[in-house]
Amino acid sequence: MSENLHTEMYIRDSVSENAVQAAGDLPTERARNGQPTLTFKGVRLHSSVNPLSEANDLMEEFRGALDGVLDAHDRQTVVCVLAGPGLGYLLNSLFRYAAECGSDARLQIVCCETEPEIARKALQLQCWGECSLPVRWVVGRQNAEALKLAVGDAPHIVFTGTAAYRQNREDYESILGRITGIGAAERPLRILVPTPLYGGSFPMAKHCADAFRELGHQVEEMDLSPYYPLFRYTEETTSDVRHTRVLQNLLTTFLAEMIAARALDWRADLVWAVAQTPLTPAALQEMRHEGIHSALWFVEDYRLFNYWRELAPHYDAVFTIQRGEFHDALKAIGVKNVRYMPCAANPKVHKPLALTPEETKRFGSDVSFVGAGYLNRQQLFAQLPFPDFKIWGNDWPESSPVASRLQENGRRVTTEETAQIYGASKINLNLHSSSFHNGINPDGDFVNPRTFEIAACGAFQLVDDRAELCELFEPGRELTVFHNENEIPDLAKYYLEHEDERKETAELARKRVLEQHTYLHRMRDAVTFCELRFRRLAERKRGPNYVSSLKRAAGDDAELVEFLSAFPEDEEITLDQIVSRIKLGNGRLTRPEGLFLLMKEFRDWGREKGVIQ
Repeated sequence: MSENLHTEMYIRDSVSENAVQAAGDLPTERARNGQPTLTFKGVRLHSSVNPLSEANDLMEEFRGALDGVLDAHDRQTVVCVLAGPGLGYLLNSLFRYAAECGSDARLQIVCCETEPEIARKALQLQCWGECSLPVRWVVGRQNAEALKLAVGDAPHIVFTGTAAYRQNREDYESILGRITGIGAAERPLRILVPTPLYGGSFPMAKHCADAFRELGHQVEEMDLSPYYPLFRYTEETTSDVRHTRVLQNLLTTFLAEMIAARALDWRADLVWAVAQTPLTPAALQEMRHEGIHSALWFVEDYRLFNYWRELAPHYDAVFTIQRGEFHDALKAIGVKNVRYMPCAANPKVHKPLALTPEETKRFGSDVSFVGAGYLNRQQLFAQLPFPDFKIWGNDWPESSPVASRLQENGRRVTTEETAQIYGASKINLNLHSSSFHNGINPDGDFVNPRTFEIAACGAFQLVDDRAELCELFEPGRELTVFHNENEIPDLAKYYLEHEDERKETAELARKRVLEQHTYLHRMRDAVTFCELRFRRLAERKRGPNYVSSLKRAAGDDAELVEFLSAFPEDEEITLDQIVSRIKLGNGRLTRPEGLFLLMKEFRDWGREKGVIQ
């Protein structure tokens, strides 16, 4: 073996060893802080700013689940399976966790990497430094047996969510299916998706439901938009703000109880809510008491909308489009399961469209903007010198300096019309909203849905710089970014004159979205995250014949639960296997033993008569 790899320390099977030895050498890149990073097949595997900090954030997302596994298997060794470890920065995070928790003697790490070139580079660089825990690498797409041997019968937890995992998700799910129920889609989940009454998150709820269906789950949408006129009527009923709030709170309570009632009646496994979905702490607690899990995708700026403080602790999982301080704040109020999950696009809706000449005339322009009339947009757009500039959307004051550019009386445009506008516009201006800045928010972090949707439509955009943008796209290649308002006219002039460059940039952005940033990607990640943390969901998905599922079905039958406890929790068992463990001739049968023997007799009789296969 190459002397720089030191594979003898980390690899114990010949398939992995041969794969790494034969792999090509990938070029090393550097993040802004100087740490090594890597791009593989066009996908950046680690943060271009601070890879170790990114790994620490992921570790924090899994901390609660790992705590639970360690607590549930007291004094046993727990194996952490890193699916798609990339250069292995997550190893550092696990070493630190083990040291902080005093669990050094109980943790082992198995790095499962499907791409030999990535594993080779990781072993060359060894970004994890000195190992304080046992570490083993299993390499290759066809190496499930080695992974199974490495994990054995030990309790384990699978870390997903890395860029390398997302890039080869199907391969990882196939391999992981040999050691865990994750990726085994025998039984779909029953997911209830109640919508907000109105607003930008309303279509997002529908896109989520669509993605859950595409993943094979049973989905029921609760479209609550018919109640929006009633919500507006509360504002018209009285001029007393206090009375208006009372009425709106009563309406929210009513709708929240409707959601809970439907979840219980339909026997939902998961209630999936987005920002502004009308749920209350009482309704969430009611569902939790009945064994129904809930998750919130908070697709708003936490600094601007702070109702999350009251609601978030009552959800079982919270997904966010911001991290850092927001995650710290959520954990401080008791939210255990938090995950960063950026916005996305729905390729069924956000796609290139063939427009008629009439549609092109109606929706097209040199420059366009679709969105609400936040103060910073009004002020910045008023300075732009574009003669052919159309603004679409609602909530633009009649007194706005750009009111003359507002199309069709400032009505709310539909999702389908938005895609037509994006496709018909030569340049789509994308300025993130702010109520506190005159133009560009210098501290802006999250990336709005519009960024992904314009890209998915194969359209060109100019977007303001955001802290998270470079983690999701490659600025300068897939998107054109402006850093201040003075750059916009020159950039627009250049790209209006260079159609080929516009098209090339737009095509690359669309490719990126289709590969990494669709609602299908996001909802698959969300379901996996929830299954890792909520045993009931994993059991529901894996099917009824696992011991853990059978014990749960036994409910309050203590004698039956005790009988089933003789079998390993995470094994799928057959009736014959159960009966084979019953010792006959040793005295009186217990009630569970008699039941299973009777079931076998009935099944064998049915097979003999041809009525059971």
